[in-house]
Amino acid sequence: MSSFKMALANIKKSMRDYVVYFITLIIGVAIFYVFNSVGDQSVVKSITGSGYDIIELMLILLDGVSIGVAFVLGFLIIYANNFLIKRRKKEFGVYMLLGMDKRQVSKILVSETFLVGVVSLVVGLGIGIFASQFVSIIVGKFFEIDMSAYAFTVSGGALLKTAINFAVIYLVVIVFHGVSISKYKLIDLLSAGKKTEKQMLKNPVISTIIFLVSAVALGYAYYRVGFCTGEISQEELIRHILVGVVSTVLIFWSMSGFLLSALRGCKKLYNKNLNSFVIRQFCNSINSSAITMAIICLMLFVTICTFASGFSIAHDLQTIVEDSTPVDYSIMMTGTKPVSQLVEEEGMPTSQWAADDMVELPMYQLENMTWGSGLGDVYTKAVDQFPAARWDTKENIIAVSDYNRLAVLYGVKEIELGADEYEIVCDFESFKQFRDDAMAAGQTIDCGGYILKPGAKECKNGFIVMSGGSTNTGVVVVPDEVAASLEGAGKISGYLMAGNFNVEGKKEKKEVEQRLLDVTGKYWEMNYDDLNYLPPMTIGTKVTIVESSNGLTLLSTFIVIYMGIVFLIASAALLALKALSESIDSTGRYEILKKIGSDHKMLRKALFAQIGVYFTLPLVVAIIHSIFGMRFAEFAMSAFLSGSPFWGICVTAALMAVLYGGYMLATYRTSKRIVEIEG
Repeated sequence: MSSFKMALANIKKSMRDYVVYFITLIIGVAIFYVFNSVGDQSVVKSITGSGYDIIELMLILLDGVSIGVAFVLGFLIIYANNFLIKRRKKEFGVYMLLGMDKRQVSKILVSETFLVGVVSLVVGLGIGIFASQFVSIIVGKFFEIDMSAYAFTVSGGALLKTAINFAVIYLVVIVFHGVSISKYKLIDLLSAGKKTEKQMLKNPVISTIIFLVSAVALGYAYYRVGFCTGEISQEELIRHILVGVVSTVLIFWSMSGFLLSALRGCKKLYNKNLNSFVIRQFCNSINSSAITMAIICLMLFVTICTFASGFSIAHDLQTIVEDSTPVDYSIMMTGTKPVSQLVEEEGMPTSQWAADDMVELPMYQLENMTWGSGLGDVYTKAVDQFPAARWDTKENIIAVSDYNRLAVLYGVKEIELGADEYEIVCDFESFKQFRDDAMAAGQTIDCGGYILKPGAKECKNGFIVMSGGSTNTGVVVVPDEVAASLEGAGKISGYLMAGNFNVEGKKEKKEVEQRLLDVTGKYWEMNYDDLNYLPPMTIGTKVTIVESSNGLTLLSTFIVIYMGIVFLIASAALLALKALSESIDSTGRYEILKKIGSDHKMLRKALFAQIGVYFTLPLVVAIIHSIFGMRFAEFAMSAFLSGSPFWGICVTAALMAVLYGGYMLATYRTSKRIVEIEG
């Protein structure tokens, strides 16, 4: 029989046992193609304006992520094939005993690898091509594209990229097979089934000490990262991450001895039914694969944090944009001319494009009123936490009556001030916490000779310029009398204009918006004001903000799904392959249990408990990691997003239950057939 026919026969024989492996390869190929074909979809090519900029950024990020994905899938394939070779050592020994040399055995392996690669690539690409059409439709929905631009598209570039990446991976696998076979001796191959894996750590005392020391080190890293986020420097954060990685490896390395010692002390639990058998099976398994379990745990940790953070960001962006775009436009310019006058001088009178609800108001600045000056005793804490912030940036000041006109336009609550009071409108959470502390402490300010006290115990959450996010660092609202004195002293620093366009329809509004951007565009070329460090113009339009927000939501969702699913299936597949390999090795042990009277129901419970704990343990450790990792991520994102990660956590839990749980159940069903039917 030729090497090719034997390879084909072996694949057919092994298909049921390793269906998880084949499915994982197909999913990997499909996902790789889908996300690398986005830029070639017909709908995507029809996107223009700010949406096009988002798409360009997304394609750059997807290219970068694809490199990491290729390495992960490559590692998965090489690791899986390593297990396949180990399981089949005795089979290869029989081949050589029957007269084959190592070169012929290697040819069989190469043929098998080639066939598996071709089948996985063809099926995966077929699924990917059809799945990419749904992605194209999703992109069109996000950007509200006319779907008449849709056409069934096959990306030649993505096909080539996917084929090359997987060809390189399988070439490495083929070389790996050749090297592995060349090192084996016939006696080792024939006796492979009788050998047990070397125990890396046996002494329960040493195991317990290492486990407890690692747990304490990990706990301290948790505390610093999760509860002292504002105090941690970048160098300390890196140190704690390294401590977390090393501690995770050592915990899994020492866990078998620690658990076996601890559970032996619980006689009722240990001696009940087949628990002693399950515990020993699990401890032997984890003892021989501690590094692998730690890697899988860390991959699951990255997956959970990626999913939870990404979906939370996507959900928050959609929620925030609804509240942050109450009108069609807002324009803020530095200088002494009103915005309406500057625009009209450029040939675009407001009567041509602005509705009657337009509000225009002056803003003021003073040398002595800066971000830092109004914080009082809180200033030192603010500088320590954000040393890079420009605390000498001058505050923007507006009259309370002007703010209230804007509040009516924006549909928010107006402000009432006493003659000697001030309030601050702010929604940038990182700054708001310091301003709130200062106002709660009764911090007064000197505004042009008027000493003003806080009119509230905390900032009013809000903004004056639309931005699509919580980026308003603060605007000081003062009594009209104070503002009039500033105007009389020539302290006007700029003007704000906001309102709605006098046209309906997204297309018409985009046309007006583009004209407005063209007219005001030259102000971006002006030099920054050396005193306030702010750009000469800030313009926000509802169409652009919504479009950009949708684009960022799409971007974060795509990156999250791409990275998350690849890491998740890689983790679950590695566990499944290891569990299946051990089920095959344990066939004889289960046969003995049958002979001494264990019924099938008891065996199924024991097998389910063994595989369940094997899958659950790294997931539980990863979830504990993620609790503190998400606390840090929530702090890091709080400067821009103020929502809760609850939504992201719910979606993550659902995906983990479906994908990870599906792999566990598939592994159990296959293992059950192996130990109960083939045993």
